[in-house]
Amino acid sequence: MIPKPITEFPCGSKVKIAAFDAGGKARCRFCSLGLIPGTEVEVNCAGRGPLRIKVRGSDMVLGSGMAEKILVYSSEE
Repeated sequence: MIPKPITEFPCGSKVKIAAFDAGGKARCRFCSLGLIPGTEVEVNCAGRGPLRIKVRGSDMVLGSGMAEKILVYSSEE
């Protein structure tokens, strides 16, 4: 299964983080937010603009540029 950017999944999707297509500073930021590979994330609102997700019981909003760097695969398959 090939990981895809989280922005390609519709609302309500449950996905697992596979990797980041980003440099060191962005990876550090993701980790400080609790977004580490293997973590299950629910996409609450997708589309143009910011992406709203739920991770470890907390809601958060990421800008579309940052969200595109998060590579995930569906955990529902």
